[in-house]
Amino acid sequence: MSNTPIEFINTAEQLNKAAPLMGACSVLCVDTEFHRESTYYPEFALLQIYGNQQCWVIDPITLDDMSPVWEIMTNPNIIKVFHAARQDVEIIFKEAGGLPLPLFDTQVAAALLGYGQQVGFGNLVQRVTKKLLPKGESFTDWKARPLTAKQMEYAADDVIWLMPVYQHLKERLEAAKRTQWLQEEQLSLTSVSTYQPDEGDAVWRVKGAHRIKGRHLVILREMAAWRERSAQKRDIPRRRMIADEPMLELARREHLSLEGMPRIRGLNAGFIKRFGGELVECWKRGMAVPEELWPKVEVRKSNTSGTDLRLEMLGTLVRLKAEEGEISTTILASKSDLSALASWGYRCKGEPPEVDCLHGWRYDLVGHDVLRLLRGEICLHISRKSGLPEIASYEQ
Repeated sequence: MSNTPIEFINTAEQLNKAAPLMGACSVLCVDTEFHRESTYYPEFALLQIYGNQQCWVIDPITLDDMSPVWEIMTNPNIIKVFHAARQDVEIIFKEAGGLPLPLFDTQVAAALLGYGQQVGFGNLVQRVTKKLLPKGESFTDWKARPLTAKQMEYAADDVIWLMPVYQHLKERLEAAKRTQWLQEEQLSLTSVSTYQPDEGDAVWRVKGAHRIKGRHLVILREMAAWRERSAQKRDIPRRRMIADEPMLELARREHLSLEGMPRIRGLNAGFIKRFGGELVECWKRGMAVPEELWPKVEVRKSNTSGTDLRLEMLGTLVRLKAEEGEISTTILASKSDLSALASWGYRCKGEPPEVDCLHGWRYDLVGHDVLRLLRGEICLHISRKSGLPEIASYEQ
């Protein structure tokens, strides 16, 4: 642990005294501790903040009013730094009613600099600062009070060591002229819609939904939306409301009634008595939807002539570009992106498929050359000097 002073805040007086100090910082490193095993919404247990050589560990369980800190989190003049920000931002958005912008996600930044697509915080700290963080409190109960000294140190380390990581990554992004890349990659993190999901999209959270088509997919959509609303209302995990497997089986049925439900595995008598009627109504609503309003499922195209060979060539091109840019191949172009492009490349007719590697900074780094390779404007060959594959134009 560093020698940084740590203040535990669990009274309004302490928070009101610390808030001006936090608000005076231009950059704050932020982390949260929470539990989500038995609830729909995360159970907020701790908020850690670091700035200007001071660390504050704030207790949201004891404090009735955290508005002073939420004003700071939503202050547009203060940069908020997170590692793997998605769930931390979700908590802050729910509690503060706004997003902690501007923000800097060190996991996203690290991916753009070749550290791997989802590098863990401890791993990143060790690689940047050579500091090995202890792991002893990884599975601690953060709702228990009082917190032990080790718990406090562990929680504080998550923001204290975030600052040098942030400074290092920020400098490297600026030197590599990739700061704009980070802004593009964080668009979903910084969008309110990310934290206000449409219940109509709940169907795609059901494992196996992509194997169902037509009217049965409409029924599953109705049931998944019902499950989402019900889980939110009761603040319980989706699968505790009803698991994916029995819900899929209900959606597949050509006929559904309360009398037939006991024969479906995963549905007990108590659940059927309480919620069976609602699921039957979901089934009926789905059955009544006209065909023109059914969800559109993209039909997977069969391999055209030479698709596998084109896919290998595209993969080689992406690896060359990744090495050149010191970035992981997976963040440049996913396998599904390359597969879609390889199929399209048979004739290269019409517009290319809508894939991430043909947009933004990815297009500049690799997408443009992918299209040129598919159109026969450039080629891959073995260099006489290095003996390795390299890119060349046909004019050379």
